[in-house]
Amino acid sequence: PLFGALVAWAWLGHRPGASRVLGLVIGFVGVALLASDRAGLNAGASAHWAVLAMGACLLATFSYAVAASFTHRYLSGIPPLVTATGSQIGAALGLALPALLTWPSAPPSAGAWSAVVALGVLCTGVAYVLYFRLIEQLGPARSLTVTFTVPVFAIVYGALLLGEAVTPWMLACGAVVLCGTTLATGLLRLPIRA
Repeated sequence: PLFGALVAWAWLGHRPGASRVLGLVIGFVGVALLASDRAGLNAGASAHWAVLAMGACLLATFSYAVAASFTHRYLSGIPPLVTATGSQIGAALGLALPALLTWPSAPPSAGAWSAVVALGVLCTGVAYVLYFRLIEQLGPARSLTVTFTVPVFAIVYGALLLGEAVTPWMLACGAVVLCGTTLATGLLRLPIRA
């Protein structure tokens, strides 16, 4: 969401208002606090890999922001189903060779294939149709703001599906994330001074 706002501002001239900026900062702080007990740099060889992993994540989020602004600028007016289908076909073609080169020696089970199909259809296909619709209706920066809620949903899914414990710290950080998201998306706004 932060890169989305910056790229949309620099490229498309979508300047965020005070409520959005505050929401982006609050959402970012909430996610950082939520991840603070799991992420970090430890002394030793693993610190090098941690820095590389963080750099890869930053590059991925920047790429996501550029793609959202690109979609808004050049693909507006194209039905979201068409855009989502095209992006998934392109991704499948791009990953075909690496998939063949790293194919497992034992054939994947029917359960594994079912999981892949379910993730592909529900978590990617349907999600991208909704995502491209959001980009067209709300713009790229506001559409990306909902990704602040991914860690909150991860906690819920972890608790429901894996029996993971939910701590008061997680609940408090989740509330911070949701407050930031409501401000950043415009569902909640700062009072206007008279």
